Amino acid sequence: MAAILENAKQTISRILSDAAFIFTDNLDESARPTNESWDAEGVSLQFFGTPAGELHMWVSKGFACYAAANMLGLDDNSDEAGKKGIDALKELLNMIVGNFITSVYGDTPVFDLGLPKDLDREAMAADFTKTNTIWLEAEGNPILFTIDIHDK
Repeated sequence: MAAILENAKQTISRILSDAAFIFTDNLDESARPTNESWDAEGVSLQFFGTPAGELHMWVSKGFACYAAANMLGLDDNSDEAGKKGIDALKELLNMIVGNFITSVYGDTPVFDLGLPKDLDREAMAADFTKTNTIWLEAEGNPILFTIDIHDK
């Protein structure tokens, strides 16, 4: 799993940089927020095939607006960027998952992607207990990714 997590981290960083001009670093464990203190919003995307799995992405509230502004060429504080924030996260996650599964499993297996979905606080609490996580930092904001892969 360590190789898959490293591959995912590289894919995540590349997609965020290429698609949203967001540059990431590893987030030191001492800088990670706690579940109770972090005001975050999250999205998920499932993929189906052999294997199947799901990725979750959590960002600080307001960071989604920043991502949307970068992707759409808008001002960070614009109402439109605020309205498009979650949609921007969903699109970024869609690109990340598509690139990730191709990078790990190649072009031969056929995978289907589900539709990106919003996540709630219960999902975040569960994600804080998982071991297959990637913590990154961008623009002073923590970003959490969790990866669940289910071999059939």
